[in-house]
Amino acid sequence: MRFSLFILVLFAGAASAQAPDVAWPREAKAPDGTSITVYQPQVERWADNNLSGRAAVSVLAPGAKEPSYGVIELAARTEIDKSSDLVTLSALRITKTSFPGASEQDVQKYVAALRGAITKDRWPLSAQALQANLAVVQARSKQKTLPVKNDPPPILFRTEPSMLVLVDGEPALRPAKGAVSLWRAINTSALLLQDASSKTWYLWALERWWESKALDSGWLVSVTPPATLEQARAALAKEFDPLEGKDADGKPVFEPGVVPKILVATKPTELLQSKGEPKFSPIPGTQLLYMANSSNDIFMELGSQTYYVLISGRWFSAKALTGPWSFVAGKALPADFAKVPPEHLMADVLAAVPNTPQASEAAIANQIPQTATVQRDVQPTPVAYDGGAPQWKPIDGTPLHYAYNTGVPVIQIDPKTYYMAQNGVWFSGTAPLGPWAVAATVPSVIYTIPPSSPLHYVTYVRVYSSTPTTVFVGYTPGYYGTVLTTDGVVVYGTGYYYPPYIGAVYYPPPYYTYGYGAGFTVGFFFGFAMGGGWHGPCCYGGGGGVYVSHHNNISINNSYNRWGGKSTSVTGPGGRTGSATQVGNTTLAKGAGSNNVYAGRDGNVYRRDEGGNWQQHEKGSGWSDVQKPEQRPSAGTRPAGDSRPSRENVQSLDRQAQSRDVGAQRAQDFRSGAGGYQGGGGMRAGGGGRGGGGRR
Repeated sequence: MRFSLFILVLFAGAASAQAPDVAWPREAKAPDGTSITVYQPQVERWADNNLSGRAAVSVLAPGAKEPSYGVIELAARTEIDKSSDLVTLSALRITKTSFPGASEQDVQKYVAALRGAITKDRWPLSAQALQANLAVVQARSKQKTLPVKNDPPPILFRTEPSMLVLVDGEPALRPAKGAVSLWRAINTSALLLQDASSKTWYLWALERWWESKALDSGWLVSVTPPATLEQARAALAKEFDPLEGKDADGKPVFEPGVVPKILVATKPTELLQSKGEPKFSPIPGTQLLYMANSSNDIFMELGSQTYYVLISGRWFSAKALTGPWSFVAGKALPADFAKVPPEHLMADVLAAVPNTPQASEAAIANQIPQTATVQRDVQPTPVAYDGGAPQWKPIDGTPLHYAYNTGVPVIQIDPKTYYMAQNGVWFSGTAPLGPWAVAATVPSVIYTIPPSSPLHYVTYVRVYSSTPTTVFVGYTPGYYGTVLTTDGVVVYGTGYYYPPYIGAVYYPPPYYTYGYGAGFTVGFFFGFAMGGGWHGPCCYGGGGGVYVSHHNNISINNSYNRWGGKSTSVTGPGGRTGSATQVGNTTLAKGAGSNNVYAGRDGNVYRRDEGGNWQQHEKGSGWSDVQKPEQRPSAGTRPAGDSRPSRENVQSLDRQAQSRDVGAQRAQDFRSGAGGYQGGGGMRAGGGGRGGGGRR
């Protein structure tokens, strides 16, 4: 089930050796022998699972000495598997064509050949390359934003080794499995027990038992822990977070012999810490210092002598590291934050600075869905309600109700209509216990669920189309908790606190904005990554549950892997293993020649020479140099019939070429294992049962 953020360990830099070739251009043959070459599409719009754009093409008829060049405008459906850096274009349609200088008769022949050969293919593309291209197109466009809460959480700062353990409210004690004298706090992922007679608290962390008479202080290593503790731990198997104190590569955070201080919080709290007294280093070209001996994003602005920290994509400031901390809107950040060099250790924070290229691309990545084709006969995991029957709560601002006492988002439309989202797929039923069927449509009222509701995240799951046997579905990263704010930056979490359900069992909300070390990771899709967590397919206290350690990249996790499919085992950073799933059956094709041909907005075809200068193709004349920048007319000053490119068009071509180069490099990095988990700005927060060390 999806009702927890922490689902899969995924490695952004890993790729399957059997992944489809995504090189361009593509070559196809018409039945009469006409050779058709299609160059890399240039995206105009990519919304949900529909893409539109244009591409340069060449058509070489049998016996012809030179090909004819033209531009096609196309529309296609996209099947997206982010974890494999793969977008497959299908249901291709050619909506418009332009073959400058060609006769009408020839144009009709070219179009017939194109429609006969190209539209039957499925084209695999690099998602990295498409995203880089989309960044050029949408650099000046506005996207839908969401108002979020930005109240600062409790923020702790420590200079000594510390480990933060979170409890979701005051401990909810239930009898511990396998030990009659112990109670377990079920509303935490940690193994937290209390002795029924002595009222002593016990915690399992760092492969040892800790004890304290008070929950919020005084934790020490237990010298003679009661034998019943091990009985309880054995009975629970792996149904708890072991709090191993390890980083993303599985290495211990704490040095040998170091005994950290245990901190327990009963509400979402962030832990900042340095390795000893803070040590700051300058960032070249700015008045900013960063804390070099911390694993957190902590800065000082010299002019105002103010500290800044980045948490879950939000900026907070204070005059002292001990607080109090206040939220800082992006537009109020010191201008020097936008001047952090892109190659600097702290460059990941640029994605949280409005109007930077990194922030713009993060916004684009946050609207690209993960898609899949699901068979209609797929059956979900049965829904369990604590107590046996659903307890309903209204969803504010809507006529809807949701079942509060289950870990699955079950929504009541009316007494005979129910919808449920599970692993990115919608199901419908006539009763809260089912039977359930894959939903081919979803009522629009569901998409009005506001961010103040714990079920808001299901509004990012969509049904795009269906056939009698399949349903085409997808979800954007908002399903995992990332949203684009009115500041124009992507943050993690809505900022609202969603109360959990605590009964005989514990059902946590879908995510917490704070407390689990959400940070940026550069590379693939500029995702947020988490420092570890819990996935409970049933509930805490009631059995089930698998602890997932190390990092989860929530922008590219693929919930559809849970429904089966063609998966390949891959190896990620640090030797960790994961899987990449290919969505759909793609047509493999090698790139055919140079990809240095572009479709201009004016309907003409261009290529760039080795010196970076542009050439235009003209029927009968071949390639000719385009005028120098200072000689190019603007769009409003060209005489009628002048087919030379305007300054604006040439500038657009320059941007297209740059984006194609960037996208090709990213795709290559991904397939060579060089992408993902790079840089130094993200994935360094402590908290959520983790301790911090020095900067890695």
